[in-house]
Amino acid sequence: MATHRTEVRRDDGELIGFVEPEPAGSWRYLTVFGGELGTAADEGSAVAELHRLGLGVLLERWWFRGEPVTIVEASPGRVRVQVGGMALAIAPGRPDAHVTTELTGAELDELTLRRP
Repeated sequence: MATHRTEVRRDDGELIGFVEPEPAGSWRYLTVFGGELGTAADEGSAVAELHRLGLGVLLERWWFRGEPVTIVEASPGRVRVQVGGMALAIAPGRPDAHVTTELTGAELDELTLRRP
């Protein structure tokens, strides 16, 4: 089944994410860059969850390849992240501490709210 993403916007027109149907009949709600946030029983519930979470979910601690990251900028298909976050406090002198990088394509599938 090919999925069809539907944009979800705030009242001011700002894109806050997407919803898409799943083959089993439930709906996934996604960030502006397409990262999965969760599933809901129906489209209306998925849209409501996106409005409840808003763009604030991007301020949460995210994980990329086992490392904590902070999202600096997000748009459809592209995210700039700061890798390491607290790395300087945990491991001073670590070479990847506070490195900013851009993620696109398949890399976005590795960006998650859930710690690996």
